[in-house]
Amino acid sequence: MSENATVNPIHMGIADYVTLGIMLLISLGIGVFFAIRGGKNETKVPINLHSFTERLLPTTISLVNAEYLVGSRRMGALPVCLSLFATFQSAISLLGVPAEVYTYGTMNLYSTVAIVLSYLIGIVTIIPLMHPLKVTSVNEYLQMRFQSRTVRLVGTLIGVISSISYMTVALLSPALALQTAVDLPLWMSIVLVGAVGTAYTAIGGIKSVVWTDVFQTVIIFGGIVVIL
Repeated sequence: MSENATVNPIHMGIADYVTLGIMLLISLGIGVFFAIRGGKNETKVPINLHSFTERLLPTTISLVNAEYLVGSRRMGALPVCLSLFATFQSAISLLGVPAEVYTYGTMNLYSTVAIVLSYLIGIVTIIPLMHPLKVTSVNEYLQMRFQSRTVRLVGTLIGVISSISYMTVALLSPALALQTAVDLPLWMSIVLVGAVGTAYTAIGGIKSVVWTDVFQTVIIFGGIVVIL
């Protein structure tokens, strides 16, 4: 190729925007579906709110919609596994791992081996401990284990900071890639994806999150297959 040759910039066309819109609408539609369905199948479970909020809120809040928080604990193994895959294999992995391997070789596989081993250890150590307790979160277990509200609040704070930090990078990475590749405005990608994700999570609960992740996993593998 000549040094003076020019490369025509790539822009998203109408079909691309329509496809993006359909994906976001399907994700939002899943949230709406489970919001309507969950309202018809409410299952109330008593929990203990041992925190500063119990002094401020009425006692009726101790009845929490199990359908919303934990899917009534009847989610299938396959959708949950696919949801976990979509959660941990975000745009950071799809964009970062290929670049890492291309630049530094396959040393990244060592971390994968360590992660797999940690999962196997967790199956025989953490899961048999946590599952029978029927806790809503690991922070609830921390309070049960150490009999301390402070420990639970500290664990919650650390989790919030960690999640916000991760989601910042997870939203920024694809936004930067789209801005560079197809000139999609940075703010548009972040606002659309962030708003839709927040909406279907808030209105549909955990079942909405799981089944949206299943849909996104299909899109991820479909996109990889098309590219290859």
